[in-house]
Amino acid sequence: MQPAPIRKLEETVINRIAAGEIINRPSNALKELIENSLDAGSTSISITVKDGGLKVLQIQDNGHGIRTEDLPIVCERFTTSKLKVYEDLSHIQTYGFRGEALASISHVSHLSITTKQADSECAYKAHYADGKLVPAKPGSGSDPVPCAGNNGTVITAEDLFYNIPSRKAALKNTREEYNRIFEVASRYAIHNSGIAFSCRKLGAPKVDLSTAAGASTITNIRQIFGSKIANSLVEIQGSSTDYDVEFSGHVSSAAHEMHKTVFLLFINHRLVEHTPIRRAIESLYTSVLPKASRPFVYLDLRIKPENVDVNVHPTKREVRFLNEDSIVGCIVDCIHSKLLSCNNSREFVVQERLQKQLGLTTDGDTPLLTTIAPSSTTGNTESNLPTSTLTSAQPIASTPSRSSNLPTSTPRKTPVNRAVRTNYKTLSLESFSFGSSPSIRRNRLQTTIDNSVASPPQNPLRISPSHVNSSAGLRNESDFEQASSIAQKPQPENIAPLFGQETVAAASTSKECNSAQPVLRSDMSTEPPQLSEPAPALGKTYAAPKPEPRVEVRLTSILNLRKDLQRRANSELTQVLSEHSFVGFVDDRRALIQYQTRLYMVDYCKISYHLFYHRCIFDFMNYGRIILQPAPSIHELALMAAKELGDVDPEDTAKNVLSRFSDSREMLEEYYHIRISDIGTIESLPMVIRDYSPDYDKLPLFLYNAATSVNWEEEQQFFKTFTSELATFYALEPPLPDDPPHTKDEYRLVVEHRIMPAFKGSSFWAPGSILVENSLVQLADLPDLYRIFERC
Repeated sequence: MQPAPIRKLEETVINRIAAGEIINRPSNALKELIENSLDAGSTSISITVKDGGLKVLQIQDNGHGIRTEDLPIVCERFTTSKLKVYEDLSHIQTYGFRGEALASISHVSHLSITTKQADSECAYKAHYADGKLVPAKPGSGSDPVPCAGNNGTVITAEDLFYNIPSRKAALKNTREEYNRIFEVASRYAIHNSGIAFSCRKLGAPKVDLSTAAGASTITNIRQIFGSKIANSLVEIQGSSTDYDVEFSGHVSSAAHEMHKTVFLLFINHRLVEHTPIRRAIESLYTSVLPKASRPFVYLDLRIKPENVDVNVHPTKREVRFLNEDSIVGCIVDCIHSKLLSCNNSREFVVQERLQKQLGLTTDGDTPLLTTIAPSSTTGNTESNLPTSTLTSAQPIASTPSRSSNLPTSTPRKTPVNRAVRTNYKTLSLESFSFGSSPSIRRNRLQTTIDNSVASPPQNPLRISPSHVNSSAGLRNESDFEQASSIAQKPQPENIAPLFGQETVAAASTSKECNSAQPVLRSDMSTEPPQLSEPAPALGKTYAAPKPEPRVEVRLTSILNLRKDLQRRANSELTQVLSEHSFVGFVDDRRALIQYQTRLYMVDYCKISYHLFYHRCIFDFMNYGRIILQPAPSIHELALMAAKELGDVDPEDTAKNVLSRFSDSREMLEEYYHIRISDIGTIESLPMVIRDYSPDYDKLPLFLYNAATSVNWEEEQQFFKTFTSELATFYALEPPLPDDPPHTKDEYRLVVEHRIMPAFKGSSFWAPGSILVENSLVQLADLPDLYRIFERC
């Protein structure tokens, strides 16, 4: 048998083999792209993933971008801006240096790059395959084409490993791949605390990772790993002049409890693995932490570049440096001395023996855990809200002898002073009322219609969809006493009522106000809320019969406003409102809610403004619609508001308001679903919360303020001020004393079943100003009450 001849491989085969070594999975590609963004001086990095990065892996930054003349060679192998001669490798300060990352990705995916420099008039987009420029569509040119874009670079890799079937088949678990991507992004976010990171799945309504640019390292750890882990960490710092090394970080204290080791090591800002350091630290913690607990270690190691060899691994996952044993010893000694200095209080989790025989197990044979925490805070360790502090250790119950009669297994009962209402079916405060309020007793509302009420006008103003409810009922203004009343129309028997049924508003038809301001009135349907799925309504018009695909917002101003809301959020308040249980009403502005063992009083009128503002920002361009039929005149509404506010020239002000909205109608339609007709009427409003519509008595004031108080010149200020006015318009207003009797009942139904549930599971980040406004006040805590009762 003759030996096979030796031949030189083709260039494409060589490149594809090399790409397979460097890009093992989507997380490796992301690591290379993140490092490129960091080298570009980015302060914001956004990551978008689909199917674990195999279908789409996109990274966007705001760095200095790529020069247009460099785009033809940017994806060729060994093209880099960070290295000229081999000697430069000895003092390299950047993440990348070989110029193989983009080349490797282009050989195993369909790659596109959109980049814009600060001094460029527009962005340029190019497509690549096998390291070369390729046309975006067959028959078109391959040169980079100008396009719109922000400063920085957007790199999109689609169909990763499409030409390596075996590799793609091995990575079929998309959830695992996304977890790896999230792990890489979160580790770089922790280390680069001055840079904003975000990571999300394509099309998902919420981001899975979002860190602010001004956040500290410990803040990012708390956001990613939780408060329990962050509160148990201690900060370390050390250096050695003998070995030209400095290090800092956050490591577990003796009170730390976690069942999986988390080891984040950055050497000269590179995310790497180093087995000797990891083993030495784990060995130290075996004598410090309780059995089965594992440490959390974040270590930033800075060594003189000349002493580090970064070119020892294809994916740069490992590095080698001089004096490894001595440097590892310095790190371990520093951690050990820090643990000794902060070992004043410790928490242990003790598992009793013979628990199963003693009947001290819960359902599913979960062992009973006894906590010993001298001078520590009792209660839920996840919450940072004020709780009581014990002054002595909790005693461990003595174990009966083996010869005693062992009781049978019984479920563990929660102490009465720790009982928390968790079932949503648990009765609320209104259930114990003996009044005849229909909103409390949930009976069908009985309404008597005065026979002397005038018949409704021929062309009433209808607010569709029929399931949109008026928040507080539309009240009659005292200045327009001659407004015609609207009689309640009976509902067909085959139409199932929804939460708030048809809302009708009428314009004034009096002779005295023939051409003057329209007066909006409303008669709420007297049907109680139907929380079950409604039957199809005949003859009704719904705003959105078909769900529309969610629009992904990329406007920098909106993204900045979202980050600002997240940065100013109070985590404890957010948790209280998102996990609360509704108890009952105090009056038409305040209600009682429960969170764990605490009772709070909340001013829902004040916090509803914050709710609508957050919803408008986080659901930007993704609202429903409230259709106004026939549409009211903007000029007449503005004229009404101008006269009410005592404007010097109401007619001129009304014309300016109409001109402002007419000139901006395309923008308002696209961004806020506010549709303005050619004749100057407002045809639709955004549905910010499903089945909720605002108090239309405030519509004239909203139009007036939006035209006169909003900054229409600067983009971000416009979105901020206009959204604030919109939230003020949608915010709750309590009923007036002269409102119809059923208005209060319907108003409370809206609060309990629409507004308060909207705080749960939504993109609401409670601002700290809620505490300053006294909008949320803690009234009682169950353990504290029991202590008072015990003294009595």
